[in-house]
Amino acid sequence: MRSIFSKILVFGLGTALFTTAALSIFLSGLFSDYFTYKYEIQQDKAVREVKELTERYIRGQLAIARYNQEIQIIDRLEKTHFCILDLNNRLLFATDPDIAGAPSDEMLQHLAKETKKNGKTTMMLNDPDNSSLDLLVTSIAIPKLTIIAFTLIEDIHGPIRNLIHLVWFAAMGAFAISIIPTYLISRYFTSPFTKMNQAALKMGQGDFSARINISRTDEIGRLAQTLDYMAIQLEALERTRQDFLANVSHELRTPLTSIRGFAQGMLDGTVPLTKHPTYLARIYAESERLAEIVDDLLTLARLRSGHLQFNWTDVVPGTVLSEVVEICRPIAAEKNVGLILSGTSSEKTIQADPQRLTEVFINIIDNAIKFSPPDSTVYVQSGWTPTEFWVKFADEGAGIPADELPNIFDRFYIGNPSSRQEYAGTGLGLAISKLLIENHGGNITVHNRGPRGCEFTIKLPLKNTANAV
Repeated sequence: MRSIFSKILVFGLGTALFTTAALSIFLSGLFSDYFTYKYEIQQDKAVREVKELTERYIRGQLAIARYNQEIQIIDRLEKTHFCILDLNNRLLFATDPDIAGAPSDEMLQHLAKETKKNGKTTMMLNDPDNSSLDLLVTSIAIPKLTIIAFTLIEDIHGPIRNLIHLVWFAAMGAFAISIIPTYLISRYFTSPFTKMNQAALKMGQGDFSARINISRTDEIGRLAQTLDYMAIQLEALERTRQDFLANVSHELRTPLTSIRGFAQGMLDGTVPLTKHPTYLARIYAESERLAEIVDDLLTLARLRSGHLQFNWTDVVPGTVLSEVVEICRPIAAEKNVGLILSGTSSEKTIQADPQRLTEVFINIIDNAIKFSPPDSTVYVQSGWTPTEFWVKFADEGAGIPADELPNIFDRFYIGNPSSRQEYAGTGLGLAISKLLIENHGGNITVHNRGPRGCEFTIKLPLKNTANAV
């Protein structure tokens, strides 16, 4: 199968060949017609000069010797031969009677008749036996005489052929010269595709570090930049996936190791019977933790595929928020963190799934408590606008590093483990919360509050246009 390079090269050379051939044919025809016309004008001028000389000779103003000399000069200069006929079409004078290709008697008789009829005649006379003796003839009548000028067509076409040969040689030279720029242009347009193909093959093999790096601003350059951007995103996604797998493996391994250790101790008698209830409770707690991780994974998968079921109903969001705050108070108290709820109480409703809304609020408040130092406070404030309900969650922790803010809602993103190791989880909570809020037709944002802490803001519309009830 031909490559794009060969197709562009063949097309370019074909176009150049067609253009030069068409131009050469056009110029050949143009030059041929032009020079034939110029010869006709030149011959007409010459015959008029001879006519004037002949009239002067008849009037006695020019001697016979001078008359012959003047006509011979015109013959040599204009390369046109002359003959003069009387009223009976007899040849009286010829500049070169023995010249090859001179008009035959039949031709002369025919010309004389046409000239007497029209006064002046220009025509091509063809020799059926020898085309090299074809003539361009101009004749003009004066009283009692007919002047005939003739030129061999071969004498006209010879210079024209030489010029046409030059035109075709120039065309072939131009075509030959065009091969190099056509090749370079074809390579210029197709070489990026080779790089793209190589990069795509590497990405298909899992190497997302491949880059095309083409500094062009046309459509090909923008395509290359898009592929580079895609490679960067795939590379980032792959790193995130690897981090997620490592983190999930750790999260799953920890409860599994505990469950296996507790069960083995109970089976081999290391743990006395009196402590079995305690160890069974720990096994149960670890299994609950495992179930929670698996549930998060399933929830995220269903959200992204659009298969998660929602129970849409009219909900008073302030009531849901108050209940969540009360649920989280023991967790905050255990860490010695204050939890303050403020805002305008209202019975206004929004269209929402109360269970999913509770999950989001719990996740945000739980994170705020988790990253708050002892003796600090988490503030929860809510309010209304004419079109939406909003709630803000603010803590007094260390905040989120600026370079992590754009990725905080990415699935599997857990931030910098070296600085937040004790809080690292699966990186699913905020990703799930963002998708749940978006399914409610709202949005969630985060920013740092200056020297201490960060603030999450959730906005939910009164009418859920994303999923109407």
